[in-house]
Amino acid sequence: MSQFKKIFSLRPSHLASRTSGLFSLFFHNMERRTLNIERSQKGFTALELIIVIMVLTVLAASVIIKNPFSIQDYSAIAADQLIADIRYVQMRAMGVGSSYNLYFTIGSNSYNIRDASNNVIEQKNLPGNITVTSTTLPDNKLAFNTLGEPTFGTTDKTISLSGSATPITIYAITGKVE
Repeated sequence: MSQFKKIFSLRPSHLASRTSGLFSLFFHNMERRTLNIERSQKGFTALELIIVIMVLTVLAASVIIKNPFSIQDYSAIAADQLIADIRYVQMRAMGVGSSYNLYFTIGSNSYNIRDASNNVIEQKNLPGNITVTSTTLPDNKLAFNTLGEPTFGTTDKTISLSGSATPITIYAITGKVE
């Protein structure tokens, strides 16, 4: 308070020089405070860094310890994929109005989708090294006519995959797949 009394008791010419000194001191202190705040807010503290590293270590360990897929999981995924592809070929045969086929190779994880002229439309691979172990299809070929009916006869047929106890069944009359 005494400094303000000195400032105001001075003549106007001295007042300008005194106030500029006071303001420069005030702004200098504000700049120092601002710089200290900025320095303290850059980056992580050591404690925060240690906590982040610990959390990442726990997450990595849980992923390494627990492999989410086993051979049974892959065989279920492969069976679902094969069922979806069989339904796709059946729908394509009905939609295009032409016969479509699936050709299986025993002991392989791949099979072909072919058109009526026996041209390969697409080659598919089963996931997880799952293979086709056997089929009851004639010549390992599943064909659908333009009505979506399988052309293999009147008895139901099956496709067996490695790692799966339950074979995929194709019903003779309707072409339903389970």
